[in-house]
Parts: sequence; C-alpha cells; structure tokens
Amino acid sequence: MSVLETPRIYFKGEVSWDPITTNNYDTNYDESKGDTIYPQAVNKVKAFRAQSIAQVVPGSWNPHGTHRVTFYNTAVCGFDVGAGLATTDPFVSAAVNFMGMLVDLEPFGSFSSQLFFNSIHFGVDGGYRILAPRTSRATARYINFSRNMANAMIAGIASVAWQTSFPKTAGLRIDPFDSPALQSLAQAIKPDDVLGLTIRFNAYRTIYYDNPNLTNKSPDTKVAAQALTAKLNGGGFQPNPARSLLVGVIGLWRKGEPAHEPGDRTLTPADNSPLGSAHARLGDTALTLDFSNSVSEIDKNLTKQNLGALTVVAADPTSGAITNLGSFDHSQYDRAAYEASAGIVTVPLPAGAAKTAAKLDLQIQDSTGTPLLTELALRAIPATPNLYLDEGESTTATFQVYDRGLAATSVVPVSLYKMDASGSTPDNPTQVTTDQNGVLSIPLTAVSDGIAAFVPSLSDADQPTNGINTQVNTYMYVRMRPADTAIASLDPTWDNVYAYVLANWNAMAPCMDNWLNLADPVQVKAYAQILKRLTDPANFEDFRFMPITRDMSAGERTLLYKFLDDVHAVKRAVEHRPNFADLSRAMRRT
Repeated sequence: MSVLETPRIYFKGEVSWDPITTNNYDTNYDESKGDTIYPQAVNKVKAFRAQSIAQVVPGSWNPHGTHRVTFYNTAVCGFDVGAGLATTDPFVSAAVNFMGMLVDLEPFGSFSSQLFFNSIHFGVDGGYRILAPRTSRATARYINFSRNMANAMIAGIASVAWQTSFPKTAGLRIDPFDSPALQSLAQAIKPDDVLGLTIRFNAYRTIYYDNPNLTNKSPDTKVAAQALTAKLNGGGFQPNPARSLLVGVIGLWRKGEPAHEPGDRTLTPADNSPLGSAHARLGDTALTLDFSNSVSEIDKNLTKQNLGALTVVAADPTSGAITNLGSFDHSQYDRAAYEASAGIVTVPLPAGAAKTAAKLDLQIQDSTGTPLLTELALRAIPATPNLYLDEGESTTATFQVYDRGLAATSVVPVSLYKMDASGSTPDNPTQVTTDQNGVLSIPLTAVSDGIAAFVPSLSDADQPTNGINTQVNTYMYVRMRPADTAIASLDPTWDNVYAYVLANWNAMAPCMDNWLNLADPVQVKAYAQILKRLTDPANFEDFRFMPITRDMSAGERTLLYKFLDDVHAVKRAVEHRPNFADLSRAMRRT
C-alpha cells in the first residue's frame, strides 16, 4: 500500500517558506472573525504596517511575506522498483518544480498548515517527466517538535510530514521514454485498484535569516532582526523567507487509502522514546518503514542519532507474546541513508512472518528490548483535514477508520472530542459509531464565526486529554467564517468597501503593493474582473485565490462585488480625491 510499496521514486532538496507572520498574533488579528486589529490612528493601515515592522525584533520574522512556498535545488535522487535503492536511471537528477501557498487555517498555531498549489512537475516538458495537476491541497501532519534540538530557532527544531495525492483520471502524466523507473511506475498505476500517485515529503532543519547558527533571543538573532527592521523602514518590498531541507517519495495511491496523510500502520512513540512516529507496511517478504519523521539529528551537521540496532517485533495484544520480525542497524537510518531513500527502511521478513503479524501489534525495540514505538491499530482519518464553512452553511464531514492500515469493514465505536482553536481544551467526548464500512459521519452547520478541532479517539492511548498530540492524534480543523450581513447591506461606496473589506489585506499584506494598490479606487476598479475571478469561491483551491488567507466573509465579498459592478463607483470616489497638483505644491512649502 501507498508509497511504502514499490515502485517508488525518491527526491530531495530544499524548500523556502515565505508566510506573512503578522497574523500569527492575537494583538494584530482576530482569527475567529478574520479581522485585522488596528492601532488607534487616523491612518490605521499605515499605523498597522508600522506596528508590524516594530514587532520584528520581538519575533515576527516576516511581515512582508507572500505566503509562497518554493522547492529549489530539488531533484530526483533514486528509485526502487522492487530490488532496493538504485540511482542508475535517466530520470535520476530530474528537477522537481513546485510552488504553493502556505496557509494555516488556524494561524496562531502550527497544527493546520496546508499548501494550496496548481501542480507539481518532475522533469521537463518534452522529456522524462511526471506532471501532476492538483486535485487536493497538501496537508501537514505529524509535526515532530523534537526532531533537531541543535537547531533551536523558532520552528527549526521541528519536522513535518506533507502529503497529497493525484488521480490518474485528472490529468496525471507519466512520460517514461527509456527510463526503467518511470516505465515501472507507469505500468503499476494501470490496475483498477490504483487511483493514481501519492507524493509524501518531509521538511526539516528550518533556518531563519539565512543563518543556521541563530537561536531564539540570542544576541545574533536580535542583530539579524534589527537589520531586517532597518530594511523594512527603508522602504520597498522586503520578504524574509525561512528555508528547510526536504526528502520525499512518489508512490502508488490505492483505493481506500487517504489522500492527505499516511494511512499505513501507525507506530507512535512509547514513553520517553527518542523517536518520532513512523508508518509501516507489512508485505509478503519484507516490512517497509517510513522513518522520514522519526530519527532526530543531534548536531548542526545533521548527524542522525545512533540508537544502535533496532528490532521490529509483533506483539499479541491479548497474551503479550512477542514474535521477532527482523532488525536494522544505524547504517540504514543514518544521514546518508535518510537522504538517499527519504527515510524509508526495508526489513526482510522470515517465511510466514507476514501472516503471523497481520493481526498483531508492531513494535520497534532497542537492543535492550525496550519498546520505542508501539502500534496504534485503529486510526480515524478525516476525508477533509482542513474544512472552511460560511455561517449558515451545512455539510457532512467524514472520518474513515483504519484497522492496521486497512479500511475497517465493521461498526467501530468512537469518542469524538471537540476542541478549541488551540487544540488544547477538549470538551467531554461524544460517543458515536461508524457505519458498517468504518466511516464516521459528522453533520456540521456553521452557526457563527470561530475555529474548532475535532479529534476522534479509538482507545485509551489516543485520548487528547492534554491537547492534540501531533505524534498520536488524528484530527480535523474547521473554520467558520461570519456572514457579515451588516457589511453586505452597506452602500457600495469606496469609503465603505475600503474600510470594511480591502483595508484588512492592505494592512496585513504589504506584498500586494507590488501588484495592486488596494487603497486606490481607480486601480481596484480597473482590476474588477480579475479581482472577481480571484475571489470567486469556485476558485478556492487555486494557487492564486484571494485573499490567500481564505478568510474573506460572504458579506465582505458581497460588498466588494457591488462596488466592482457599480459603473458610477469610481467616478464618485475620484470626485472626493485631492488635487495632485495642489498636493505637489504643498510639499514644496512644507
């Protein structure tokens, strides 16, 4: 199943992250309503932008961000068609091209990150290539806050797994020519039970200000922040992206598998374990482990922690009896191995072991027999990890329960927790059950604004009583945008549309100045058709959708469209604009 079966193709490289950080703070932004919080000033947008710059030294590292995420120095580095890692194929070294928009549904935290994009492209047009048009955004899961403690700068300590999938019926192209790796992949997606391809990658070792030696609140960090502040105050567009390393894999997406996150057998950290979560596939002759998010780096040279030989066992959940399945040593999970095969480790199985272990719980043990990772047999994975609703809108959200990596085929009881936006305050759980196919359906109606998380629990081991544990819990975030009917009913004057709609993004997103002055009614009106297309809810998944943060309410959109459609709106606005000749002369006299 998934990227853990062959054929699969590996890639590695780097990725830049350029989000606006200003909306990460509740002093600047009301995440429930999607509103900018302005300082008390006559020119509130100007004052907000100045305030955003002043927040750089305290920690807001990118007020001029674009939200863009770009792969660079990224290329195919190997493949496995069933005989182990190989690198001698014409497709190896093919460039990987990706650009997306990083948007957190809940911007104050790190649990709801997603990438909106239009396609990912491996290789070149007219040559060896995989062209994958987007059908669903990429979702971040299993953020590991203990991955690289030597890189102690903001999120530099963390790593995260990203995944999305591409149906073969929606424009997916594999052009293999004489590449055996691509030929094998193109052949493998033909069966009816293969939906298409899954791409999973792990981002890690994130650095800020282009300096891997910075730490939070160190003197050098303050110097870097002060230098950025000076550039911002000097004018112009001054983005300051963070940068990470990445390793990734392309593999098969089969029927029944989730598109957005791993659906394989899931191994979560035991108490005091140095490992992050992992995923496993039990084949007839081998066990394949995804260790891409598991083993920590212990220094700035990215040396992987040496835990010695690790053993995979199958434990009977009733009797506790242990069956040894095989072992692997540090050479199979050190830095070189990690970068070569995206953290995927293959362990040969003795004859008959796969059948024995099919209904047992997998464990990873150290040389003393101490469990480091233990399997959570039951997982409930959302069909839509991040869901947006407008006030009054109703839908049915679903979770599919998986039993040791396979979709459940019976009714399963579930404790469903509803949590606040931070994912830290659970309500008392609601006891619910799935249908006969292991599908849990949750009717939702957005009755007001706000953000909530829904966390299913299927055992004592995954109850989120201390908040969402990203190494253990699956979850779905829901953002409910207010109707803002009072805004919708306003007269479509420029003063109203700017004050109640456009000023929000003019303040929060100075990068827009490079394309469109949101404070200029003539420019806004001139771009009317483009703005309507870019803000059309039908284009919500598009890379270019506006606002990038996806927080415009229906009422705000209604007022904006009334202004854009009003043939007299600009004339009225211009009549109230100052005479520029008078302004020019006034400047000479001051």
